[in-house]
Amino acid sequence: MVNDILILKDFEQYFKYVGILLTLYYLMCSYLLLPFISFSAIRSKEFLTPSVLISIVLILYLTFSIFTLSMPNFEDSIGFAVAIIVSLFIYLACCFIIYLRNLHTYTHYLAIAGSSCILVNAMLPIQEFYYNNSVFQAVIYSADIVAMLFFLKFLISGEVIKEKNGNSYF
Repeated sequence: MVNDILILKDFEQYFKYVGILLTLYYLMCSYLLLPFISFSAIRSKEFLTPSVLISIVLILYLTFSIFTLSMPNFEDSIGFAVAIIVSLFIYLACCFIIYLRNLHTYTHYLAIAGSSCILVNAMLPIQEFYYNNSVFQAVIYSADIVAMLFFLKFLISGEVIKEKNGNSYF
């Protein structure tokens, strides 16, 4: 919430604080997801499917495009922009590893939360620097609320899926 107030007040002036707060937010969310991540019996075919590889390439392309587009506005604080991107990718990796492993209930909530975070972080620099529109702003903050809501719903409701014989996967 503090982050949103700083963004609404003056994005460029408070970008360093926004960078610190967003980085901490994504790292704390990633930390909260660690108990749900299981690397036991990972098969490479789970993660190296064409759809996953195409998604990774498209997310990297989107990130690089938005970063280079807004780079002239971040010249004095590129480190904060890079910290936001790295922490966002850590959070997205946690979300989508849990989603792809499908060992817990409601993993689709994490897919929605991660996708909403991508949407917010892609649209926010465009809205602040190039196309300031109230509809655009409403979409950004709605997606931000959806991301937080589904992330929290997963943390509250996510449980280990039981096998048919009653044993858990762990």
